[in-house]
Amino acid sequence: MKKVIILILVLGLLTGVGRVLLTLPAVQDALLVRGTAAVAEGVGAAFSESTSLRVYVCGSASPLGMGQAQACIAVVTPEHFYLIDSGAGSTGNINRLGLPMERLQGLLLTHFHSDHIAEIYEVNLGSWIGGRPAPLTVYGPRGVDEVTNAVNAGYRLDRVYRTGHHGADLLPPALGVLAHKMISPGVILEDGDLKITAYVSEHPPIHPAVGYRFDYRGRSVVVSGDSNVSGETLKIVDGADLLLHDALSLPTVTALSEAMGAAGRSRTSKIVADVIDYHASTDSLIELGEKSDVDMVAFYHLVPVPLNSVLEDIFMRGVPDNFVLTEDLMRFELPIGSDKIVVNRP
Repeated sequence: MKKVIILILVLGLLTGVGRVLLTLPAVQDALLVRGTAAVAEGVGAAFSESTSLRVYVCGSASPLGMGQAQACIAVVTPEHFYLIDSGAGSTGNINRLGLPMERLQGLLLTHFHSDHIAEIYEVNLGSWIGGRPAPLTVYGPRGVDEVTNAVNAGYRLDRVYRTGHHGADLLPPALGVLAHKMISPGVILEDGDLKITAYVSEHPPIHPAVGYRFDYRGRSVVVSGDSNVSGETLKIVDGADLLLHDALSLPTVTALSEAMGAAGRSRTSKIVADVIDYHASTDSLIELGEKSDVDMVAFYHLVPVPLNSVLEDIFMRGVPDNFVLTEDLMRFELPIGSDKIVVNRP
């Protein structure tokens, strides 16, 4: 017992000495040098190249969610890099993942709800600063010109200030201005081994809303945006390896709406109940999996984001083994020449 007491006293003394040392400028400066060096090395090595088709979850939440970023998915091949949507908080996750923003080729919008477009300019700014060699193109359905022009206008002075501060050689003004391209359902882009196809999503009263399918060297991924399951969904997932689809937990949303009503928050109760109309329930996605040959279904844009293991279990109640619940910073790797899907959790 005496030895234990002595050990505790020694550990307490060492902890106290350590705290004192951390207040000394010389110690702080030494730690600062070592820390910043580690950060600088990490930035350069954060993104490793691969021959696979890779998918990153930069944002897994809907507006009914806390602690996760809103909708954003990254699709990366050795030659390509596209983002699908840019919800609030997603740019921070892009940075945490170390995605190669200097070679971002486009931002594909599914529709223009705020939780899908909130950080368009942050994506533009990050890739501009990163050294993107051409203007960033924003792809989307009818209305993409209005959204893109508004972002350009709203941040005009920001671009002027940044170029004025850092110089036109580092931040060429023309590369800070977003371009846009309105797309229609069908193949919207073919670049080498990559083909991107847009399809119509069911998200009333929004029309058109779209989702996207990426095909690359025999591997494929579909990203829904916001949509109910429809005939178009069944067509586009035919033969796909991976489907990332917005998902709504009907038991949780119903209980939340009823609780809001009982608490006298009738406005919030109705808004929550209205959400049910235009998001795919987990039951409808299970049925989709049964009717299609998609290899894996990943729930994202979670309505609502489950805050604990009990709510996760409710969200995933009855789903098959090839269904997964995403979270921010999750990664999927689809090796070429294989049917494997490697799921990496943060």
